[in-house]
Amino acid sequence: MGSAAGFIGFLTNNVITFVFVLSLLVFVHEMGHYLIGRWSGIRIMAFSIGFGPEIAGFTDRHGTRWKLSLVPLGGYVRFFGDEDASSKTDADQLAAMTEEERAQSFAGAKLWKRAATVAAGPIANFLLAIVIFAALFSIYGRTAADPVVAMVTRDGAAAEAGIQPGDRLMAIDGVNVTTFDEVQRYVGLRPGRTIVLSVERDGQKRDFRIVPKLVEDTDQFGNKMEMGRIGIALVDPLVTTVEPAGPAAKAGLLTGDRLIAIDGHNVATYYDIGRYVSERPAKNIVLTVQRNGQMRDFAMVAGTLTDIDASGNKKNVGSIGIGPIDPLVGSIASDSPAAAVGLELGDRILSVDDHAVGSIGEVQRFAASHADKPIKLSVERNGQTRDVTVTPKTSEETDIFGAPAKIATIGITDGQKPLKLRYEAYGPFRALGEGVKQTVNIVSGTFEYLGNVIGGYMKADQLGGPIRVAQMSGQMATLGFAAVLQFAAILSVSIGLLNLMPVPVLDGGHLMFYAIEAVRGKPLGARAQDIAFRIGFAMVLSLMVFATWNDISSRLG
Repeated sequence: MGSAAGFIGFLTNNVITFVFVLSLLVFVHEMGHYLIGRWSGIRIMAFSIGFGPEIAGFTDRHGTRWKLSLVPLGGYVRFFGDEDASSKTDADQLAAMTEEERAQSFAGAKLWKRAATVAAGPIANFLLAIVIFAALFSIYGRTAADPVVAMVTRDGAAAEAGIQPGDRLMAIDGVNVTTFDEVQRYVGLRPGRTIVLSVERDGQKRDFRIVPKLVEDTDQFGNKMEMGRIGIALVDPLVTTVEPAGPAAKAGLLTGDRLIAIDGHNVATYYDIGRYVSERPAKNIVLTVQRNGQMRDFAMVAGTLTDIDASGNKKNVGSIGIGPIDPLVGSIASDSPAAAVGLELGDRILSVDDHAVGSIGEVQRFAASHADKPIKLSVERNGQTRDVTVTPKTSEETDIFGAPAKIATIGITDGQKPLKLRYEAYGPFRALGEGVKQTVNIVSGTFEYLGNVIGGYMKADQLGGPIRVAQMSGQMATLGFAAVLQFAAILSVSIGLLNLMPVPVLDGGHLMFYAIEAVRGKPLGARAQDIAFRIGFAMVLSLMVFATWNDISSRLG
């Protein structure tokens, strides 16, 4: 962040969502401790959201003080007999207790009750994530793309291995894949390591050994991240619109040109071009395209536009005036709903049910989720705008794995190489299973990343602290409440997993002590536990400092 004012603006724009997300996760985590502790007969003295001085609170009939504290960066449950919020036993108080009081204290509870109470916090985080994912799948379903290669990057890992456009991806390392997202997720976590990609080509199965390359990618909010890539894409990066009098038009680019490279850097998607150009306002760039089977280079100077990022900050971004998408009707199926209402080739669709659209793909996705329901299209033709009402028609198809899939469509495409999308609806039980699957994927992905860091395949700068969480919370808020909930689910898994690490002061550290107690038949001595807690506190503090440094470095860099 370039100035103190900008930094204050960043905090202001993100703090509300950040506090909401973190408070939700802390509440659920601590409620897990609270419920199992109460069920185990342990008296609970305090339940706090946040640390520090109490802002507001009340005492219930069981003597538990429920409170909201000043610093919203965590929370705690303090049990009877605890010295402080870390559940460290007050030895003097424990010695002075009667037998009845001792039975109600945390330290005096049976070993299995203490272990269950401690483990309940992280487990509650995992359950919250599963519930959120299941709810999102139940409400919104999912639009998925078949794993068919449309574009292979020049000199990319896939091209070097022999992958070709039109190949259908069947499995990776023997694990079947059904969507393109599954391929990207698997490859993204395995840079520098050999994988075996099984594809179907001309009706025959072929295996290719590929080593994903480590690349730095940038998301729509400008966040940079490292991941493995093999250089394949779902769609061709074709130029379909050229802004008149823009830098690209002046240089000679035409619609239909296929984007190959920019400044010598190969590209797999149109997004690669857009990201590169946006970071270079008023800079000289050279765009390499394929036209009529021949490679051609075009030099131009990127224009400068003013944009506002997710935090509300203005910044200059580059633009060359080309687009991969234009909501123009390129083909209409006979006997389709679109044909029935009089849509014509070349019609530009401006909105669907008053929601502006920028591509035919957006129209297709909207139609897929509105089967047999009338939708209103605002269409521009010959400079005039007219509204038509069309009802997407549902048909049953069979996907590449033989499973029936119902697709709702109005029968239009943009005329480019078709991208086969399917909308998947989820009933309660299937959605719950998908919630479990997503949670497991996050856990396994976390361990994969840590393994990559330890093995030297990836850098540790992806570890983020409170500043990055606040930043991403605000960014998700710009996408809507569902995106905030999805981010909360991901973060909930991370918090649950972190707390299970066998580090004293964390829940996993307590469980480690209980395991030692079970083996020895008695707990560790007070001095040994005190030393372990000091070491654990230093480890956690070091991790927080490192993560916060990463946050600050990413903001300044």
